Amino acid sequence: MTLYIDEEELTMNIGFNQPNLIVNDLYFFTITSQYSHKPEVLFPMRVVSSNSRWSLLQVTFPTGFGDEHKNGVYYYELREAGATTLEKGLVKIITNPGGAINTLAYNSGAVTEERISDVYFRPNY
Repeated sequence: MTLYIDEEELTMNIGFNQPNLIVNDLYFFTITSQYSHKPEVLFPMRVVSSNSRWSLLQVTFPTGFGDEHKNGVYYYELREAGATTLEKGLVKIITNPGGAINTLAYNSGAVTEERISDVYFRPNY
């Protein structure tokens, strides 16, 4: 699925292949970065409509989300309020205006992150 998040219109409807969701229940939409593997944000959702094949849920992204550089592919998870996972998958997020790039340096956490090898002999073949 692809989500186009415009800073001017942060409320959007998302369709899921989940039949017969309860309209008054609270659901959550979580995105996890493939880059850092940390859950980014937990968004509350409400059911707009639901039938025997699919459900339409509405989510409101926080102010400033469209200005952040969140463009990329994320893991998403749709959960019920009781932490029961209903659906998982990949979501491509495109933000407008998009913000600045290269603001967060990647560090894998390994001790050998900055290890540089020395070459003492290199034969010419």
